[in-house]
Amino acid sequence: MEWEANTFSRPVLAFILVASLALLPIFLVPSGPSMWLAGMIFGYGLGFLIIMSGMSVGVSVPFYIARRLFHARIQNWIQKWPKRAALIRIADQGGWFQQFRVLLVLRLSPIPYALFNYAIATTNVKYGPYICSSVLILIPESFITIYSGRLLKTLAEIKSSKRHLTPLQIAYNIIGFCLAVSVTIGVTIYGKRALQELEIKEQAMNCNEELNEISRNSVNGYPQPFEIPERNSPAIEDNHY
Repeated sequence: MEWEANTFSRPVLAFILVASLALLPIFLVPSGPSMWLAGMIFGYGLGFLIIMSGMSVGVSVPFYIARRLFHARIQNWIQKWPKRAALIRIADQGGWFQQFRVLLVLRLSPIPYALFNYAIATTNVKYGPYICSSVLILIPESFITIYSGRLLKTLAEIKSSKRHLTPLQIAYNIIGFCLAVSVTIGVTIYGKRALQELEIKEQAMNCNEELNEISRNSVNGYPQPFEIPERNSPAIEDNHY
């Protein structure tokens, strides 16, 4: 960080960080280190703007690349994981808000962030709910990453004996760390529960499709499935059930 600060001016350094945050997700490279540096060097205000600017481009470019150039190839590739592929297919159902809500849940799922940018483009999801859900998830993630980056910077300065923490700063770091851990755990729990609900919904949809297929076969002349007679039907009354 000191080398970067001494080598580049702040505008050039900001441009480098924005460019790295925009380009790294395209090549499936984690952008966490660049987000840390943005927080360490520029703080919460400007660092947040740098992260959001770069990551907004970083989630948009893979979406359009996958949809325009590699749609069929990526669609065949994600079929290797049928369970995750089925969940992704749920996202393109319903209107704008329904897609936004499902994408929000899928962003919290264990699907890797960079891979999700490409995989979701194989559906009919619109760009509007996609970018809005991505930005909404990035907001708390950015603040947590900035905080962790500044905490690492503080610990590094203490280790090199460049500064000492006051009791107020110690309390601030402890409270901030506890809040960051609590938010992370809470988001993880919510994401798992919401993902389970989506899996149940997807299973119900599969059952409905099977029932519809049975109904179509019955109409086309195939044997009808066994039907339980109603309680007031003659068959029940004659046998005194």
